[in-house]
Amino acid sequence: MAAPNPLAKITRIDPDARIHGFGDIWRLRKSTPNGHWLSQVYDPASKMFVSHLDYNTEAQRTDFVYEPGFFRVDCVLERSRKHHLSIAHLPKQDQADVVFKVNWIREFYKLYRDGTVDRSTKGFDLAVELIAANFGLAKPRINWNVDDPNPPPKKRGCRNNVNAIPSGSSLRRWIERLEECDWDLTELRDGRHNSGNTKGWFSDETYDLLDKFAHKFASAKRPTRWEIYGRFEIAFRWQNRRFKREGREPDRKPSFSRFCLEVAKLDRFEVDLARLGRDKAHRKWKILGIGQDVTHALERVEMDFYKVDLHVVFADTKVWQSLSPRLREKIERGSWYLCVALDVATRCVLAMKLTQREDARVALETLRMIYHDKSSIGRAAGALTLWDQHGPPWELATDQGAAFVDAFFQSRALSLLMDVFNPPAAQPQLRAFIERFFRTVKENLLSRFEGNTGGSVAALGDYPAQLRAVLTVDQFADLLVRWCVDIYHNRRHAGLGGETPRDAWLRLTKLLPPRPAPDRERVRISFGIDLTRTTRRTGVRVLGLDYSSEQFQARCRKQGDAEVEVKLDPYNLGAVSVRFDPGSTDWMTVPCRTRFMEGRRLRDWLSASEDLARRFDDVAQMRWPIVLAAIEAIERTHKDAVGIAQIGDEQYDSDAIAFHERKLRLGFAVPPTDDGIVPGSTPGGAAASVARTGTLPTSFALPGSRSFAAGAPRATSPVHRPEPHSPIRATPAAEAPVSDRAAAPPVQPCGPNDQTPGEDAVPQPARRSDATEPARPRRRQSTWKLEK
Repeated sequence: MAAPNPLAKITRIDPDARIHGFGDIWRLRKSTPNGHWLSQVYDPASKMFVSHLDYNTEAQRTDFVYEPGFFRVDCVLERSRKHHLSIAHLPKQDQADVVFKVNWIREFYKLYRDGTVDRSTKGFDLAVELIAANFGLAKPRINWNVDDPNPPPKKRGCRNNVNAIPSGSSLRRWIERLEECDWDLTELRDGRHNSGNTKGWFSDETYDLLDKFAHKFASAKRPTRWEIYGRFEIAFRWQNRRFKREGREPDRKPSFSRFCLEVAKLDRFEVDLARLGRDKAHRKWKILGIGQDVTHALERVEMDFYKVDLHVVFADTKVWQSLSPRLREKIERGSWYLCVALDVATRCVLAMKLTQREDARVALETLRMIYHDKSSIGRAAGALTLWDQHGPPWELATDQGAAFVDAFFQSRALSLLMDVFNPPAAQPQLRAFIERFFRTVKENLLSRFEGNTGGSVAALGDYPAQLRAVLTVDQFADLLVRWCVDIYHNRRHAGLGGETPRDAWLRLTKLLPPRPAPDRERVRISFGIDLTRTTRRTGVRVLGLDYSSEQFQARCRKQGDAEVEVKLDPYNLGAVSVRFDPGSTDWMTVPCRTRFMEGRRLRDWLSASEDLARRFDDVAQMRWPIVLAAIEAIERTHKDAVGIAQIGDEQYDSDAIAFHERKLRLGFAVPPTDDGIVPGSTPGGAAASVARTGTLPTSFALPGSRSFAAGAPRATSPVHRPEPHSPIRATPAAEAPVSDRAAAPPVQPCGPNDQTPGEDAVPQPARRSDATEPARPRRRQSTWKLEK
C-alpha cells in the first residue's frame, strides 16, 4: 500500500476568517507550504506557527469553529446593522459601568497571554486578586458597627459601587457573555435599566379611568388639571363602591402627581390643537428648515409691514417744543407702520418707510429706495456710517398683505425684471429674516422710549402708553435711521457667524457686484405717478412746467390735440413719459422745456410754488431769478427735514397733483430755455439785452456735472462759479454768446445793473414802468403765454 501523499492534507485558510481553536481566537497572518502563521484577534502583535498536520488535527475537535469572511467589510457592516448600538448610545451611568468591565477583561487577557492565569475557577480568582492590586483597589472590610450613619454599600448593583471589586465568577461571566455576542460591548450592560414595578399598582379599571379623564385636558374649554382631578375623584369613589358590591377589594386612589403623569403622556400637538386652535398649534409645532440657500447680496430681499409698538406725537418737533404742558396733552398720539426691505444674505436694511397705514403706494416707494444710495438720509439724521447699500434685487419675498398682492404693486415690481414671491398666508417662517429683524427693532430700540405698548394688551397692562408718548414723528424717524445705520449695521450678527451686516455687504459685493440699475425711463414708468393731460402747442403742462420735443410735436400735428397718459417721476422732473394710445405699449420720453428741472424733486417744486403764490399777489410780475432764489431756499431748508421727508409718510398720486394745482392757483408757467430774444441797442451803442435767468447755483446742477447758465447749451456755455458765501448775481447778456441768449418773459426786464436776489436776499417786486423813465428798446412779442 502506497504511503499517503502529504500534499493532500494541505488546507487553505481564508485571510478574513476567524478561527476558534488552540485555546484562543485566531486569524490568519501568513500561509507557507509547511503551515500557517496565526495571530490572536485581540493581540495582532502575537504570532504562532501551526503545521498543516496540527491544523487538521485541531479541526477535528468539537469546539473548533471556522468562520470564513468574518473580517470582510461587508460582513462587518452586516453585523453592525444587527448590533446598531454602541457604548455611546447607552446612558452615562451605564457607559461608566461598561468601561469598568472592559478594563477588567483587557487586564485578564494580558495575564492569560502571559500564562499567569488560565480559564479555570482558580485562574479567575487569581486574576481578580492580581488585577485589583494593579488597579490599587481593595475589598472593603465588613463594618460591624450597626450604629454607623453612613455604612458602606454592600451590593454590587448599587450605582455608587462602580469601582467595587468583582468576584472571579462575575469576571468569568463577563468574558463568556462578550465572546458569545461577537464582542458586542453593549452586552456588558447589566439589567438595572429594566428594574422597577412592571405590573402596576392599580387595577385595569383604574388605569382606564385615569386615561379617560387625562384626555379631558385636551379640550377647547381649557380646564385645569385640578378641575379634572376633582371630577376624577368623584368617579373613582363610585368605582370603589361598585367594587364593594361585587365583593372585590377597593383600589388605591391615584394621587394628583400620578394623574399629572398621565396628562404628560398625551400628544402635545393634539393638546395644543384642542386648547389653542388649529392656527396657533400649527405655528407652534411646525417644522422649520434652514431656509433658502442665499450666497450673494441682493439675491433675495424680504419686505413686510410692521406696526410699531410705540406711540408717537403727531406734531412737528419745533411746534412741540414751543407748546405748554397743557396743550401738549391735547395733541394727538398714535402708532405708525414701518415698511422695511431686508437683504437676506447680508441682513442689511435696504429701505424703510414710515406710514400711517399699509398701502401699495408706500410699498412701491420702499421698493424704490432699494435702487439708490441713501447716505444723504443718514447724514441728515446724524449718522456717522454710510447708508450706501443699494442695487436691483433678484427676488422679492413679501407676505399676502393687501399692499403687496395689489395689482398696482405687482405690475410695477414685475416690470423691474425681478421675481416677486408671495408665500402662503399665516406662514411667517417663509419670511423668517424680516420677522426676526422686527423683533430686534422691538427689543433693542423701541424698548428704550416712553410710550412703548409692549406688543400686546397683556404686556401693556395698566401702563398709559398713549399718554406717555413724548417722541414726535420726525424725532422717531431720525432715531430709527441712526440706530439702523450706525448700530445695527455695525453690530456682530449671530446669523452671519459673528460678522457685521456692513462687513458682509462689502465682502459679498466684491465677490459679485450688484447688477446695473434700470434706466431712467424704466424707473419712471415703474414708479411714476399716473396722470392724464391734454396736449397743446407748448406740449403737456404739469404744475406749470411744459414738456415738449420735436417728436412729440410731430405726433401732435399728425393726430391733433387729445388727452394722453403721462408718467411723472416725483424724484426727477426733467422729463415725463407720454403714451398717446391707451392700448399701445409705446411710451415716449418728453423732456422738460426748462432744462434745470433735470434731477429736481416734486416736493421742492411744490414748496417753492406755494411759497411764491403766497408772497406775490400778481405772479405775472415775478422775474425768473425770483423763482430760482425761492427754489434754492426751499432746497436749503429741506436739508434739515430730510430724515422724515425721505422715510416719512409723503405720497403723491394723480389726486394729490390735481389738488396742489388747484390750491396753488399757479398764474405763471415756467419759461422754457429754448425761447430766443431779439437783442436791442442802448444809447451807448452796446448790446443791452439783459438775460432774465442768471447763473444757476451749484446745487441746481446734476450730480457730477458743472453749473451752467440757464438758456445756454451745457457744452458751449461759459461756466460762471460764484464766490463762496456770496450773492448769486445775474449773468449779463454781454457775457453770454448772442446765439445762446434766452428770451425774456412778457414782464419788465431787469437793467444791466440790477442785482439778482442772492441766497440770503429777499426777492423784491418788479419795478413798474414810469412815464419819466426813458424809452426802452422795443422787443418782439414772445409766443409764450401766461396761464390764467
